[in-house]
Amino acid sequence: MSVGERTLGIPQSRADQVRARRARKEQRIERPGKLERQRPKKRSKRARRRYDLSLSQEYNTQIQLTALPAGYVGQRLFAGIVLVLAVLGLARFMSSPGYRVGPLEIEGAGLLTAAQVRSLAEVEGMSAFLVDPQVVAARLEEAAEVESAQVSMSWPRQVRVTIKERKPAAEWDDAGRIWWLSADGVAYIQHGVASNLVRIQSDEPTLDFNGAAHDPVVDPDVVQAATELQSLMPDVASWTFDPQRGLSFPDSRGWKAYFGTDGDIALKVKVYSALAQDLEARGISASIVSVENPAAPFYSQQ
Repeated sequence: MSVGERTLGIPQSRADQVRARRARKEQRIERPGKLERQRPKKRSKRARRRYDLSLSQEYNTQIQLTALPAGYVGQRLFAGIVLVLAVLGLARFMSSPGYRVGPLEIEGAGLLTAAQVRSLAEVEGMSAFLVDPQVVAARLEEAAEVESAQVSMSWPRQVRVTIKERKPAAEWDDAGRIWWLSADGVAYIQHGVASNLVRIQSDEPTLDFNGAAHDPVVDPDVVQAATELQSLMPDVASWTFDPQRGLSFPDSRGWKAYFGTDGDIALKVKVYSALAQDLEARGISASIVSVENPAAPFYSQQ
């Protein structure tokens, strides 16, 4: 190989030719660079206006208020207007005269008049959408005359009331104040005139009205005993109640007969009848005859 050929870089041998081709090929191939990650373009934010409010010199401070974007305010304003219109429309719909409760349909009332039931229910003229049947039933049951109440509604504005009343069992003269008592001892005012009631009187105020209107004012056993005595001794016009000695009545033979309130009432009546006949047969003038304990009856002479 001559010096000129070596200087010009012209290969002579086959090995040199191969090395030259490899060198040219490596020059043509570029080393790939790192791929740059494409980042999403950020939305350009609109510059918000800022308002500076200076307070009085007394506070020596300043408030900065940032204005909301116009689109944000517009959406909220539109939603607010729609909400207000919906509420106004619903209120107008609910207050429509076509949905106001009319006269009640009342069933089961005997002691209470229709006007009294309507006054207790307090629903006439209300919007039917605001009537809660359970609340109305509970309001009716607060009355002493009402044992239970059921309230139902039918579209669009009809309310039906079905009540079960406490039937009076006795008429009680509580030291001058007349009350009607049911079998469970609940008292309420008179409703007209009833001739089939057991009449009981107490010389001193005895009935306890400290509880709720539907709480018993006297032991129900007293009313039950008086009712049973009246059925066995129908000629007795009225019974007197004493908290210590129970029920009694003035016998026409001149004594006062005491029966108490508990025990076997029928047995007491039999014992009393036999004792009274024996006293009358022997001509004994007694002031008190007691069968409070039928196993140990006694009498007291004047």
